[in-house]
Amino acid sequence: MSDALHQELERLQSLGRTPEALATGEALAADWARKGQPLRAIAVCRVLLQLDPGHVRTPQLLADLYARPKAPGATAPAADAEALPRVPLFSQLAREPFVELVGSVEPRSFRPGQSLITEGEPGRSTFALVEGQVDVMRQMEGGERRTLASLGEGEFFGEIALVSESPRLATVVATRPTVALELSRTRVERLALKHPMVGETAQAFYRERLLANVLRSNPVFSALAPPQRQALSRIFELRTVEAGQIIIEQGQRGEALYLLLTGQCSPVLRQPDGRQKAFSSLREGDVFGEISLLLGRPASASVRADTQCHLLRLGREAFEQHVLSQPSVRAALMRLGTERLLHISKLLSGRVAHEGDQRV
Repeated sequence: MSDALHQELERLQSLGRTPEALATGEALAADWARKGQPLRAIAVCRVLLQLDPGHVRTPQLLADLYARPKAPGATAPAADAEALPRVPLFSQLAREPFVELVGSVEPRSFRPGQSLITEGEPGRSTFALVEGQVDVMRQMEGGERRTLASLGEGEFFGEIALVSESPRLATVVATRPTVALELSRTRVERLALKHPMVGETAQAFYRERLLANVLRSNPVFSALAPPQRQALSRIFELRTVEAGQIIIEQGQRGEALYLLLTGQCSPVLRQPDGRQKAFSSLREGDVFGEISLLLGRPASASVRADTQCHLLRLGREAFEQHVLSQPSVRAALMRLGTERLLHISKLLSGRVAHEGDQRV
């Protein structure tokens, strides 16, 4: 939904032609909604609600088409809703919370070169792209700013902010004139007090999005087909640990495989003489805990959270049932575990490990 349309609707209202403005916007929103462009329809709907807070027809139409289907035995959804795409986050909600969530998003416009999100700043909202394009960029350790991805219409990003005020992990910059829907964590929390389903849906959305990104980019799991990754994602448990907490204790039997979603951890090896040796930090996307699970031996090193961390945990039983049955994942974990054991052996013998062999 362009600025020009928004300005035209406001112009009509300023001329006292509010009914005409509402009719124009309502017709456009309905057309986009029925053509499978729900984010554009939601953006127009928000303008209509600004013109007339009591406007109900468009939000209700969107709910008819895109909200979660009613319980069995209730009135069936509109026939044309069956072929329409589902909207992440929105379509998991029932009719009433769906309508209220539509009223909680804010359409925002960005010029090329303008930042929507800045790396390192506290995250307070998530975005969905209505139109335009953005680049996702991250500051690398050497100071280089690298573009990780380009996102277009229909993409969501910044979802961790729905559940945590963690620092942003990347900068997102508009590369074209862009319109995005912004949803703040405060509004989600306020809605969740009235509709607990909203909070549960936000948690599930955050978890699924982060896990999908990690599984897609992690070399251990990237060989899996998308349906296999999706099936695996359902059995991971989301955990949050605070800075200083020990996640794995050296010498104890390992009970889980971990995937680090956000934050930073340090593997620490306690040597026979009592001294401790810290390895290179584990960061977003790293896997750990595999050695004990694969070899049935006590953990070879401790892992401590340096910052608050969001982790995905896969218990021993689920690991044996779902991961070891996948030859590509098992082979990748065996390679990773072997490299880590070799590095530990070099440390204990006093030999210097190669630069590329630093993770534990």
